[in-house]
Formats: sequence, C-alpha cells, structure tokens
Amino acid sequence: MAVSKHILSLSEDLTCSICQSLFVEPVRLDCDHNFCKSCIQKCWGKQRQAVSCPECQQLLPRRGFTSNRVLANLCEKTRKLELKLEEEHGEKEQSLCEEHGEKLILFCEDDEILICAKCVDSPPHSDHKFIPMQKVVQKYKDQLKLSLDSMEKEKKNQSEFKQQQQREISELEQLTGSLEQDISTHFAKIHRYLEDKEKHLIEELRRQKEEDLQPMEKNLRRIKEELTSLEGKIANLCVDIEQQDSVSFLKELKRLRESYLDKGEDEEDSDGSIIFNRSDDEEDEYRFEDSDSDKSDVFKLNEEIVVFPRQKYAGFQGLFLYPVWKAIKRIIFPAPDSLTLDPNTVHRDFVLSDGQTCVKFKNSRFPINSERFDECRCVLGSEGFKSGKHYWEVEVSGTYAVGVARESAKRKGKLTLNPNEGYWSVGWRNHKCGANEQYFVPLTTNVTLRTIGVFLDYEGGQVIFYNADDMSVLYNFTDRFSEELFPFLCPQSRGMGDGALKLRHFEP
Repeated sequence: MAVSKHILSLSEDLTCSICQSLFVEPVRLDCDHNFCKSCIQKCWGKQRQAVSCPECQQLLPRRGFTSNRVLANLCEKTRKLELKLEEEHGEKEQSLCEEHGEKLILFCEDDEILICAKCVDSPPHSDHKFIPMQKVVQKYKDQLKLSLDSMEKEKKNQSEFKQQQQREISELEQLTGSLEQDISTHFAKIHRYLEDKEKHLIEELRRQKEEDLQPMEKNLRRIKEELTSLEGKIANLCVDIEQQDSVSFLKELKRLRESYLDKGEDEEDSDGSIIFNRSDDEEDEYRFEDSDSDKSDVFKLNEEIVVFPRQKYAGFQGLFLYPVWKAIKRIIFPAPDSLTLDPNTVHRDFVLSDGQTCVKFKNSRFPINSERFDECRCVLGSEGFKSGKHYWEVEVSGTYAVGVARESAKRKGKLTLNPNEGYWSVGWRNHKCGANEQYFVPLTTNVTLRTIGVFLDYEGGQVIFYNADDMSVLYNFTDRFSEELFPFLCPQSRGMGDGALKLRHFEP
C-alpha cells in the first residue's frame, strides 16, 4: 500500500499541468517549467504575438523550448512501474480504498465511484447519495440486461432484414437470369430469321447471276473466236498486199477477190438491200434504202452484245429490307394485336366507327342492357384474355383512361378506377398523366402522349404501359389475375376532332 502511495505521489510530480497526464515528449521552457510538447504547441498556437508560460504566466523572450530527456525517461519508467503494480495488485487494490485502506462497500451515485465507510463523512462526498455495492450492481445489471434484450431484439430484426435482403437479391438474380434467357431466346429467333433470309437472298442473287451470266459468257467466247479468226485473216491479207512480185500477186488475184472483195457483193434482194453474211449461224444486217425511196435512209446493226435484264435485280436493291422488316413483325412475340370494341358495352354518349376500332362522342341509340356502362363513359374490347401475353396500342387525346378491366368489374353507376375495383389503367387528367392506383400517381413523362401501348402478361401478373412512340415504360402494375381481362377505354372529353380514342391496327 505504501509503494502505491509513493508511485501516486511520483505520478503527480510528473504530470503536465495542461493535460493532467504523465508527460509525453516533455519540453522545458526558459522559465524551467515543463509541459508535453503537443500541449505547449497547442497552447501557444492560440497566441498571435508574445508567448508566456501557461503555469507562471512569465513572458518569454522567444517562442521556443528544449527537450527534457531526463524527465522523459523518468516518465517512461513510471508508466512501466504503474502497469506492473496494476498487474500484481490489481484485484487487491481495486477492492480497497486508496485513501483509507478500507474495504470498498458503497457506491457514490454522484461521483459514480466505489468508496469505503470512512469516505462517507469526508468533504469530497458530503451531501452525496450512497448505495450498497451489491444493490447498485444488481440495479445496473438489470439496466444492462434491458439493453441486452433490446439489442437481442434489434439483432433478430437485423437478421430478418438480412434474410429479406438476401431473398430480394436471390429473386433479382432469378428474375434477371430468366429475363436474360428470354431476351436471348427472342433475339436468337430474330437472328436465325435474318441469317436465313440473308442466305436465301444471296443464293437467289447468285442463281439469277448464273442464269444471266451463261448466255453472256457464251457470246463472249463467240466474239473472242471471231476476233481470233479476223486477226488471222488480217495478218494473211497484209502479207498478200505487201507482196512485191507483181506476177505472183496477179496469179493470186482471183483468190484474193473471192476471199476479200467479191463475197456477197452481188447478193441483192428485191428491195435493193445488200446483205453481208458474217457467219453461217448469225447475220449482221446492213440495209441501204434506195435514194428514190420515200423512206429515210436506215442503218441497222443486229446486237452482238448480250445485255442482262437489269429489272430482274430491282428486288435486291432499294427497299429489299422492307419486306424483311414486315416479316419480322410476324415472328415477334407477343405480336401486336388488332382488336375491336364491343358495341354491347359502349356508353350511350358514344358511337363506334372505323370497323369498331374508334370511339367517338355522339349520342347513340344503343339499347340498355346489363353489359353497357351507363354513367361512366367507357367501352370494353370485344376480345378478352384468360392466359398468355398480349400487346395492343391506343391512340389517345383529350382526357382519358386506358388499360384493362376484369369481366366482373362494376359497370353501372359511378366507377372508381383502381385495381381493387378491377381496373388497371393510366390516363390524363388535370393536365397530368398518371396511373390510377389507390390514388392518382403522376408519371414522370415530359412529352404529350399520342399513342399508349398496353402489355398484359396474364400468368406473370403484370400490366405494363408504354409510350408507344419510343417504347419507354410509363408504369407497371403487378397483381394476380383469376378471371378474364378485357381492353378498357374511357374517353372523358373530346380530343382532336371527334375521335377520342382509337385502337391501332397493324398491317400483317
């Protein structure tokens, strides 16, 4: 116990007056007071001009200090000694009062420290509240147990959140994996079609080329043969012309005339035409009309060049991709449906036109029946869906709602357009485009919608709306369907002209 008091006294002598802890890198000022290096630097950092000692307030001639190695070594030894004593006598020292050496039996709630019986009457603890040690231990253990229970509950909640998040991640992985496979399957089908179409077009082009090339190559061979023959005759004639022996030349004159001059000269037809036969197989006709004839002079040469029929290749030029594009629409799934409207459901303020695809504002004489909307201006499609994937487009204007409705949805009286009532729709009202959920959900679109695409995935439980001009998604409803669903149109004000809403049909 005496050793502990000595170390405590020594620690007080080695304590920095600024941080109240053992010196760390102690330095000595010109006034011989010592401080931690970081403490004095921080203290002086606030003084802009002259500096002074924080302890004696003496003004110092210079802003400087010197390291105190002796004091630093002494502080280090004291720290080690304190650590060693704590290890050797930790439990014993903790159970006895350092001031009185008595057993610690009470807890001072004001200072939150353990004290002995003699400390109760000491000045530092006057008017303080004391609790027996065992009682305070139980009190705070109970409080900590409550915190522990709260932390256990939080841990359980976090574990549930973790599992939920992992399930979400797993579902995302499954969904994106399925979508990726679906995308690849659809594009593979288009790729195969395009590759087959490309192969077919190239094969057809090559077949047509071979068909037209054969007579052209045959004619080219004939021309080459005639050219070779003519070149031989020219060479022979040149030899005969250049012959210097007049006797020999005249002896060959008959042959030369028969070969080069007289052939075909006397062969005149009845109308004065002269024909030069080029070969036994083909003729080039040179016709000279008599000058007294009332016809103008004509020179006609039979074609020796075989020209391929260029019009046959028009199908491989220009819009050759257009029929390919039209054919692709037939292999897209789901292909856009060409739907019609059901006259038995249309409100009496409307008439149907354009093959029952367009609903227009005009008072009609439709008979009252159980299927017809009587107060809300609506109409259903003629065809309903109980399964599969379907897509159609609606040209819109004015104030409207479009979407799908289940067969049993209310049609009489005022309607509430939301999924709970059997209507999944988007629309335009109050100068805003939005989805008709339990409340009107404005959509973040910056363009005026002209055509809305509606995609229904019955088994997948989805109704997705698109801006059909750029196929950007407007809104996605997710639900479970158990009965037949019908296209649903609800024009509420006149749009462009008298045609409020119209189902778009696509060319096959």
